[in-house]
Amino acid sequence: MSLKNNVNLSSELSWHTYKYYPYEIELAKREVQALLPAAKSQKTKNGVRVEGRIDVRTAERLSYFASIKSGDRVHDTLQAKLERVNGGGRNRQSTRYSAHGLHEYKGKFNPQVVRAILNMFNMQSGSRVIDPFCGSGTSLLECAHLGMQAVGTDINPFAVFIANAKLKAARTPVQVIRSELKLVLQRCGKARVISSLDDARSEYLGGWFDGQTLRGIEHIRLAVEECAGESRETLLAIASNLLRDYSLQDPIDLRIRRRKTPLPEKPFRAAFEEAAHAFLDRLENAQAVHTYSADESEALLLDSRDLRKDVDGVGGKFDCALTSPPYATALPYIDTQRLSLVWLGLIAPSEILSLEARLVGSREVRGESKRELVERLMSNADGLPQRQARYCLSLQKALSDADGFRRQAVPILLYRYFASMLQVFQALRPLLKKGAPFALIVGGNHTTLGGKRFDIDTPQHLAELAQFSDWDHSETIPMQTYQRYGYHASNAVSTEGMVIVRAA
Repeated sequence: MSLKNNVNLSSELSWHTYKYYPYEIELAKREVQALLPAAKSQKTKNGVRVEGRIDVRTAERLSYFASIKSGDRVHDTLQAKLERVNGGGRNRQSTRYSAHGLHEYKGKFNPQVVRAILNMFNMQSGSRVIDPFCGSGTSLLECAHLGMQAVGTDINPFAVFIANAKLKAARTPVQVIRSELKLVLQRCGKARVISSLDDARSEYLGGWFDGQTLRGIEHIRLAVEECAGESRETLLAIASNLLRDYSLQDPIDLRIRRRKTPLPEKPFRAAFEEAAHAFLDRLENAQAVHTYSADESEALLLDSRDLRKDVDGVGGKFDCALTSPPYATALPYIDTQRLSLVWLGLIAPSEILSLEARLVGSREVRGESKRELVERLMSNADGLPQRQARYCLSLQKALSDADGFRRQAVPILLYRYFASMLQVFQALRPLLKKGAPFALIVGGNHTTLGGKRFDIDTPQHLAELAQFSDWDHSETIPMQTYQRYGYHASNAVSTEGMVIVRAA
């Protein structure tokens, strides 16, 4: 009997053995309701019992359940299989399975959440999904896992590079990558470093790596360029993921600060080889669990505020959208990626600051004077809804001489952020089918101006901006965040929400 016809009147959905956040339990319940609508569910000690006929193959898509016991048979979910071969054990949730662990990326959301959203929206194989702030491609890879066609856009060329590298790695047989890695390692050291010392790229990198380390890094790059075909992006991404650790920049700080800790003793080539084999071992295990094609998904270097002219009419309208957008006055994440951006040749060193300023949510004021931005705010030149315009105006009026440079800029940056997100909602709306859902996971933050604390409820503001742009607000689901530590714990998002709107 095929799994598609393997139905039972009573089945047990079992939890994973790790701990859950309350929002994960809520998403799990919604997954069951969406994928198994004909079944009645009831909580048990170890999971959820469902009464009624269910399609086991459909149930295997569930993100927050480990297995389905149907009759005498127990079926592991795809999520459980992937996490078990690529995780840290049964008692810890894995977020780096498949190609998700190719490269670290600040601000990305958990792949389990993406899968849960797709399940909640009952997206099927072949559905078209768009992520207007795709970052490193978490949503694109999860769509590929489920056989969906996903398009991601991002203004950051490094994000687009990593997203497409993950998709390429996931669909390339591991033995092909291993074979090309062997050639790269054999070639490494024989490749000639041809960049001159007065070249802008070499000069910039030379300021952030000692000479011997930089030569080793460049030998890897040139060997990959010469010897790798299908694995080029994958191997470059693996090397890129090591750059911060081997640079003279503090590897754990989001800002640009010189490191005080010693450089690693292990040569860069050895670290690259070790990281490559570790990633390929995980990828091979994942490919043994689940094979799929990611050919229909891609990340595009586009500004999400101006999508329609580049995306409209390509493959028809989208069935849903989902994203984790930046929040207002976000920390300068480009600073954490600038070495990779320059090393990979994605931008020139002189373009780093302008790229940072163009990002939605940027805290950098460039291209416009502060006076011009204040005038835009005071006159509401961008046509924000009254509540958002008045809120920004109230922040501007609360400023005092005691507020420093960063705080003085908060009102105008928040106004610019709201204006940018309004543009995104307006650009995205025509690309979705009528009634299609759009989920945004975003955090709130706070500021103190004139000695008074202001809590910025970003999820609520975005819901209202969406409604102003011909979307219907369905609901906002509260989400708890994990505790942050270190340099920027005081600036971390403490609450998040999943805003769900639908194209009117």
